[in-house]
Amino acid sequence: MLRVFVAAAGLLTQARVGAALLDADGPSVVPPKIAVVGGGIGGTSAAFFLQELFGGSAVVDVYEPGHIGGRLATLNIASRDYEVGGSIIHPRNHYMVDLAAKFGLKQKFGCDGRLGLYNGEEFVYRDSPWMAISLARLFWRYGFSAYSLIQLTSDLLGKFERIYQLQAEGHAYKNVSSLISAMDPELAEMMHKSSEEWLRGHGFSQLMINELVTAINEANYGQTSSIQAFVGAVSVAGAGPNLWSVLGGNKRVPEELLKASRAAHLSRKVTQVAPTDDGRFLVTSVEEEDTDNKLFTEGSPSPSKGVAPSQEAARMQDYDMVILATPLTTDKSDLKLVNFTQKFSFPGQYEKIVCTMIQGKLQPEALNLDDGDPIKEILVTNPQLFFNAIGMQHPADDTECSEELPVWKVFSPLPLTEKQLDTFFPHRNSVDEISWLAYPHYESESKGGNFELAPGLYHINAIEWASSAMEMSVIGGKNVALLAYKHWMKDPDAGSQKQGKDEL
Repeated sequence: MLRVFVAAAGLLTQARVGAALLDADGPSVVPPKIAVVGGGIGGTSAAFFLQELFGGSAVVDVYEPGHIGGRLATLNIASRDYEVGGSIIHPRNHYMVDLAAKFGLKQKFGCDGRLGLYNGEEFVYRDSPWMAISLARLFWRYGFSAYSLIQLTSDLLGKFERIYQLQAEGHAYKNVSSLISAMDPELAEMMHKSSEEWLRGHGFSQLMINELVTAINEANYGQTSSIQAFVGAVSVAGAGPNLWSVLGGNKRVPEELLKASRAAHLSRKVTQVAPTDDGRFLVTSVEEEDTDNKLFTEGSPSPSKGVAPSQEAARMQDYDMVILATPLTTDKSDLKLVNFTQKFSFPGQYEKIVCTMIQGKLQPEALNLDDGDPIKEILVTNPQLFFNAIGMQHPADDTECSEELPVWKVFSPLPLTEKQLDTFFPHRNSVDEISWLAYPHYESESKGGNFELAPGLYHINAIEWASSAMEMSVIGGKNVALLAYKHWMKDPDAGSQKQGKDEL
């Protein structure tokens, strides 16, 4: 039975290659057959960029047993969809801005709501309805450093933006350190210092680091200012103004990327990748039985409890190149790379976070607030509290900012107890809890990582050890697509951006 399937798959692939050859423009180059393992924003962007580079002739299979989007996902509450994964996009994230525009997706900006920094006993800072007063409060507590942090973040974004021109020129990098260094040497140095150490070196006060910066890091990454400085800077940038999301949900971007790539979506879990004698790769996959709760997984989720799939259910397919668009740490994946001459090691672990979505009324007295207080987003300066952040949410397709049916999102390191829920939300209609390994556990020294594991075998998610964010994943997808293109064309200079309106 297995041999019959492999033979049939081979005939199907020949037909797809033939069609691709008929459509291909330019010189006659045999199109590659590529497996992308993971249907998140990294994997789908890689599939999209591959088709741009190969002029639509590549044959691409995207393996994703869960939903397309990976850690971009929405949850339905009372017949409305709410963002529960990656939720904000910076206005200077060029790829996300351009992709949304290319696919006709509209931007949705945040609703007005006051923010407060809470230490467990009192609010050390809270927004005012008037911007001038809010700024005065920031300056009163943190001095001129409040402005300096804004200016420093803007300068770093300017250095970060150099990657777009470099990738447009066809530059690609085999490891994370060289890619970050290409943006700017200072950004590479930041990967070897803690956020606290780096900010102290720039003259920022310990009070500001302990309160404002720590609160932002806790909300964005569930970690303190001990994280390496590059990801800390990304975190602070994610607290800036004019942040937006995609109307209808950010997962719409990877969904559209998959469609535009013309890749086949195989709803299967990849268990093994092995080299073949002729320089190709053999990908083994199985049908994933439990696909009901696949939020926040990409490509090859950790082994599920129960009976392992039978060998009869396994399928093997050969590919010219393989792109791994999924974390490979042992806590996130059981995918095996076998029979390679080199030994692969993927150190580190992912940070567990619990996202609890609560439809109900927040009890203001639980946070020492008055009834009717306008604060709608609470960040914590004390890492010992049981929650990292609390914020009012609005439906992903809502542009009116209605609070008729309030929904709150609580990030916490552990599941909320009934007592905690009763204290903070005594009147609630529903509670949905999602426990997930959201992003790497960062230390003061970045683990780095390689994009090229072997010629023809690439790993997008290595970029997460610099920083985990939507834009970083797309940059990783573009970088790996360029590496694969150069490898296939046997030309290190291949891949410079062609002139055309549709090019990104």
